[in-house]
Amino acid sequence: MPKHKLIQIVAADSTPEKDAAFEKWYTQVHIPTLFQFEGVKQVSRYRRKGEDKQLSKYMTIYEFDTEEDLAAFPGSPAFTEAIKDFEANKDRVGFTSRWFGVYECTQTWEK
Repeated sequence: MPKHKLIQIVAADSTPEKDAAFEKWYTQVHIPTLFQFEGVKQVSRYRRKGEDKQLSKYMTIYEFDTEEDLAAFPGSPAFTEAIKDFEANKDRVGFTSRWFGVYECTQTWEK
């Protein structure tokens, strides 16, 4: 089984002229704020390879060990603080959420 069994994926874009501000805010403010929640065990960020605009430019994966941690996340002080800051900064950094979802690992293969 994987190290963490539940993931929440956030797929997002930023405008080209605000991309540097988005990157700085997301990596230095947004993720560290959310990572204060004890139930978030790992966070990974990905950037799209290539220029396929049908795909989001960024994807962030938040990993959780338990259903209880995942369920408690939206009501946590860290989440509340992150959303308040998001609302205050989303236009400045050109943030657009494309989609998000929660997935449970069913099987893992390793070498």
